Amino acid sequence: MLRIAGSLVTNQVRAHNLMRMFGREGHLTPLGQAFTARGRMTKPPHLRAVADPMDDTFRRQMSNQLTVQEPRHNLARNLCRGK
Repeated sequence: MLRIAGSLVTNQVRAHNLMRMFGREGHLTPLGQAFTARGRMTKPPHLRAVADPMDDTFRRQMSNQLTVQEPRHNLARNLCRGK
C-alpha cells in the first residue's frame, strides 16, 4: 500500500491506471478488496477526531500546541546559531 501511495506521489503511476487495477468489469480485484478491507478497519480515536468534519476541537488543540511550540523553537534556533 505504501508503494502504491509513493508511486502516485512521484507520478510513476497514473491514478486512472491504478483504478483499473482495483476493479475489472464492475468487480473488485484482490488488490481492490485488500484496500477496501484496510479502509474499513477501525481507526484509533485520535485519527477519527482529526478527520471529524463537525467537531474541530481536537484540531484546535493541535493548532494551539503548535502555536506554543513555534516561538520556543525559533528562540532555540537563534541561540544555537548565535543570533
